Amino acid sequence: MDATTIKPELDVILDVFGQRPVPVYTQISFCFAIPDDYCVEHIYTILKHGSERLAEYFPWVAGQVVREGATDTSSGVFKIRPLDAAPRVWIKDLRNDPSLPSWDVLQSSSFPMGLLDESIVAPRKTVSAPAETPAEVFQLQATITEGGLVLTFLGHHQALDGTGQAQVISLFSKACRKEPFTPEELKIGNLAAESRVQLLGDSWAPGPELDYNITKEDLSQSGLGRVQGLISMELGVWSYFNFSASSLKNLKYDTSQTLPPNSTFITTDDALTAFIWKTIARARLPRFSRETEMLFSRAVDLRRYLGIPQTHPGFVQNMTYHSLAMEKAVHSSLGDIAADLRASVDPKTSNLGYHAQSLATLISRTNDKSKISFLAGYDPSRDVMLSSWAGQNSYQLDFGLELGKPRAVRRPRFDSLPGLVYFTPKTPDGDIGVAICLSADDTKALMTDRELLKYGQSIG
Repeated sequence: MDATTIKPELDVILDVFGQRPVPVYTQISFCFAIPDDYCVEHIYTILKHGSERLAEYFPWVAGQVVREGATDTSSGVFKIRPLDAAPRVWIKDLRNDPSLPSWDVLQSSSFPMGLLDESIVAPRKTVSAPAETPAEVFQLQATITEGGLVLTFLGHHQALDGTGQAQVISLFSKACRKEPFTPEELKIGNLAAESRVQLLGDSWAPGPELDYNITKEDLSQSGLGRVQGLISMELGVWSYFNFSASSLKNLKYDTSQTLPPNSTFITTDDALTAFIWKTIARARLPRFSRETEMLFSRAVDLRRYLGIPQTHPGFVQNMTYHSLAMEKAVHSSLGDIAADLRASVDPKTSNLGYHAQSLATLISRTNDKSKISFLAGYDPSRDVMLSSWAGQNSYQLDFGLELGKPRAVRRPRFDSLPGLVYFTPKTPDGDIGVAICLSADDTKALMTDRELLKYGQSIG
């Protein structure tokens, strides 16, 4: 990269939700078949030119996340500052290396997470040490195997939430195809000021909506918040399931049959989320008392609740919180759980807009933002955090590579504590993949769960 072309004026303060120190990089992999007569050297040329063109119009994507002004009592301010002239493009040719299976093996096994490890297909790990630099905003790696390409994108999670990263990837695909950007894309894509969260006024005071966002030191501390107990650092085991379009249709129908009288609408995502909650509760119940509270949190895109354009590429995300006794989660109907999930995101019944503004105001007025959490008191052995990427347009993107659309889009396998769940982008046929990280014992129970295997197919 020609560092002399870096724009020195790049000095962007991250969205208020990105001011919490979270050194995490979100990875997503696009899998393409490569025909025998294809010149693989074209891959780097196309991606490099696309990266340069993206940075020409959206210079912040080539920057790095830095922290300025941190002290013993303040977490400082996180900004995007200059790094390179364009996002970094890494190439790894493994056609004669067994560390990544051939395309035929990947395809015949349905692209399981276990064969797409982050140490192979990504330039850095999902979870990095806070002091590990540089902290690139956005980068990508093209990993070439015999007969195929795995194209992995990484976004710094303080700068980009899942929706924001999907938007940047879409813009990158346009850049690779040399398509013009619209005036709206140029305005909103450069983090327009009107896309910032509006804070609450001087009369605001923290309320119960922030109970899951404030971390207490111990139980003796008064006020809102939850105590963060000791967490076992034993890593979880990933499993991956595919839910076909027909299975999802049946699951939504079955769920709708048990909806409470005051609920008339749920989405497929609601039904699948309720199903996964019940499934994990069944796997875990033998280890806990029946009364043990299980917290289920669901990532939610806040843009529509705050009047922020859906294409704003920053970090505008929080969680919804749901708690049930473990046994009640197992025995509650899918309809009751799905209805509760829907009510928490329906603008007519939820307080997400106010909660988001309240959380943003709390973050802005707190010196040490590391004490603010998106899930205070989280216990990975008991609780669950779920993110759905099912609505992303990943299968519509081709990046100008002349390889057609991706055959699969996956979250690479990464080292994680238990309790994480991801829904991968919906395929053109309507399938949704579900990646679940649980303890080894819970995963073993999952693999023999008849109800799970009635709707979902295990692919490793």
